[in-house]
Amino acid sequence: MNAQSAGAVLQQARYASFKQKQCNDDASIENTVSKTTNNTSIELPQEIKELITGNDFWVNAKSNRYKKLIREGHLDKLLALANMARNKNNPANWFAKACSKATWERTLAYFAKLKEVARKAEHVARRLGTNVNKFIYKQIWKGVNVVRWAIAAQELRHDKPGQSREKHFAWLCLHEQRL
Repeated sequence: MNAQSAGAVLQQARYASFKQKQCNDDASIENTVSKTTNNTSIELPQEIKELITGNDFWVNAKSNRYKKLIREGHLDKLLALANMARNKNNPANWFAKACSKATWERTLAYFAKLKEVARKAEHVARRLGTNVNKFIYKQIWKGVNVVRWAIAAQELRHDKPGQSREKHFAWLCLHEQRL
């Protein structure tokens, strides 16, 4: 019996040392993971947090989606969307829809178009020698060939009283269909 009990004791000692070594390895892995996780932790801005509604599942899902978009470098777009959402009837739903997987590509295309419109408006304003205004933006969004009309307005002389590049440009834009 002593041989069996000595073997059992030896086996238990081996098991205990193995178990302790395994626990130490798990703790070191957890420490490594928690250190890397804390460094990459993303805090959502308050403007975005205010737009997250629903039960705990949806709050967590939406938060994870917005954090993913921030990691991808879209924080400025999310903040712009949050700002736009304030003017909507149901801001939280509109924001969630604009940031959803299904419509995110369309949202990115909208931001690309917005950037292009701003660039074109700046170009036209420079040609006319004026500041960018709502009329220029409106004509660009309507699809009017504003660059062509800005060049035409710039090339003509406007030396008579009551004439200006801006007025001629506006007339050309408004009467584009007839021209």
